[in-house]
Amino acid sequence: MTVPGTPRRTARLAAVAAALVLSLLLRPAAVEADGARLLLDDQGAAEARVELVLRAEDEVLASAFIFGDDPFTLTSLTLLRGAARRGLAVRLLIDAQWNKLPRAVEAHLLAEGVEIRHYHPFRICRPLWLTRRLHDKLLIVDGARMITGGRNVESPYFGFGDQIHRRDYVDADVLVAGAAAAEARAYFRELWESREVRPSRASATPEELAQAAAALDRHGSWLDARVREALVDPSRWPRPPAEVGAVRFLHDPVGRKGQAPGTGQGLLGLLDGARESVVIESPYLVPSRAFRRGLARALERGVAVRILTNSLSTTDNLWPQAGYVGKRDNLVRQGVELWELAGERTLHTKAAVIDGKTAIVGSYNLDPRSEHLNSEVAVVMEDPALAADLLAWMDSPLASSVRIDERGWPEGADGPFPGVPWSKVVKLRLLQLLAPLVKRQL
Repeated sequence: MTVPGTPRRTARLAAVAAALVLSLLLRPAAVEADGARLLLDDQGAAEARVELVLRAEDEVLASAFIFGDDPFTLTSLTLLRGAARRGLAVRLLIDAQWNKLPRAVEAHLLAEGVEIRHYHPFRICRPLWLTRRLHDKLLIVDGARMITGGRNVESPYFGFGDQIHRRDYVDADVLVAGAAAAEARAYFRELWESREVRPSRASATPEELAQAAAALDRHGSWLDARVREALVDPSRWPRPPAEVGAVRFLHDPVGRKGQAPGTGQGLLGLLDGARESVVIESPYLVPSRAFRRGLARALERGVAVRILTNSLSTTDNLWPQAGYVGKRDNLVRQGVELWELAGERTLHTKAAVIDGKTAIVGSYNLDPRSEHLNSEVAVVMEDPALAADLLAWMDSPLASSVRIDERGWPEGADGPFPGVPWSKVVKLRLLQLLAPLVKRQL
């Protein structure tokens, strides 16, 4: 039987399953005010997702840039199928270009009552759709609770990258209860009914459908078994979202960006409001003109700015890296404290803390694609305690990171890319020649 990983990972997911089932049996009181809980580790992020789906009573809405074809994704899909079988409305919104779901699995989900729509599928009459992608990551339950952040639905985003021979990601999500979840639901439904999406027409032969059903059944049986094992430990208790200050949900307008204020404008306004400090994590750092101007204004006000991004050794995308490396020295000379992640994982977090009291978690990268092309979302939480927790977590990767000096090189290094294979450096240099031609696509 195919299961999501080794005994070590099995034990971790068993703990996840325990929290989910116990949340059904021992529900905490409903959160009346805005509530939030940071999901900063792989287990907690997986646990919270399954908890929400199992607790759902009426509706499950899910969207992501990537849905994979891997054990973690297929196990996750059994939860959506189970919700549909319980009679809930289940809607799945997938970016058409980055949809990796097997056709037969998608057809099986449709047959089970899961509604699926694709964002910007290929259409000859819609050539601009090729570059405008759905980058949102949302899981919304009953219009009352949601999870958003940087994680796609695929193994490397939850610590299981070795299942598909890929690096794991460092990432962050947040679980939110209250009015922001209701706003996210309204945004999802507007997008769902818009001309930007098309219903899935996945089909399969009876034999293929039976095979897909059997595959999901195996994953579902695996999860059910882990749940039964975990129930012998009644001490597990899922933490509800803690009451926090004001929570805002930012999203782009449905349709072409720029028609109305969106996520980028909201985040730029927060940067303009900073008075003491701004700490940012962004996997792709290709500063746009608007961001550079906002950064200059903040630095002129005396705001301390720190940014962590990927190094050439950790990045999973050479195109934005090609648009970034030539600007490293300028950022540092301008006054930015610039760091690059080293080590075995790839940074995928899109988060910030402003003045030690405003926490931001979302899908927005500091690059032209997020500013001009992709649909993006973010949650802004005004709460010093939660911001302190996020900041402490953002401080921890610095121990395995390198600081960039005014040369645009790692401090103390005798070259711009120490330890990086020459073949990767050559690829980067070639892409640097092409990057100005496609700068809005980076």
